[in-house]
Amino acid sequence: MTVRLFLRYDGSGFSGWQIQNEGGVENPLKPTVQGTLNNALRTLLGDDSLKVTGCSRTDAGVHALDYCASFDVGSSVVPVDKICLALRPLLPETLTVFKSEPAPEGFNARYDTVKKTYKYLFYCGTSDCPPVNSNAWFVKTQEIPGVDVMNRAASYLLGTHDFSAFCGDLKNAKTTVRTLFECKVEKKDPFILANDQELYEITVTGDGFLYNMVRIIAGPWSTRAWAR
Repeated sequence: MTVRLFLRYDGSGFSGWQIQNEGGVENPLKPTVQGTLNNALRTLLGDDSLKVTGCSRTDAGVHALDYCASFDVGSSVVPVDKICLALRPLLPETLTVFKSEPAPEGFNARYDTVKKTYKYLFYCGTSDCPPVNSNAWFVKTQEIPGVDVMNRAASYLLGTHDFSAFCGDLKNAKTTVRTLFECKVEKKDPFILANDQELYEITVTGDGFLYNMVRIIAGPWSTRAWAR
């Protein structure tokens, strides 16, 4: 039986999605979303071989709003649509599974994903705003970037291209060709920012991404990301 999960998490305390050490055993000094979810599901369903597959290998510090994962299990003592509820006391407050459902046999969250979206937030001004620094990157400047100029640059990336110049590590890439469906910059409501500060959101949607690809597209200042 294949089960599909949808989750949200605050990536601040995680070393990314993927378990980093060999053998699939979680290092308590480097907790990951995958390892934390594996442990909770194994406890709930009594299957020590269970392993969750994620739709994307998000980096350390990256948050997720609508992340898809899947796993296979022989049978479940918990109704599939109730697994999300039963997991709540087994997971930290920074990780929530908000939906669980049966998936077609053989469904794989990584290989069957049609598109992925990343959002980066950054704000500009002459001084920073500590309350928002965990979710947005501060760019100290007296000259506010023009949205039209940034979108003109972003438009050149749309379509199918060889993105090897936007990859942090090519050694594990079988191909460097990817398709971007959306790449745009929007000015956002600055909510608690000061009058001399401006907030921007970079949205990139594609069929897949190379290592650090979206981070490089967004720029070296934008290290706070949200995945969908």
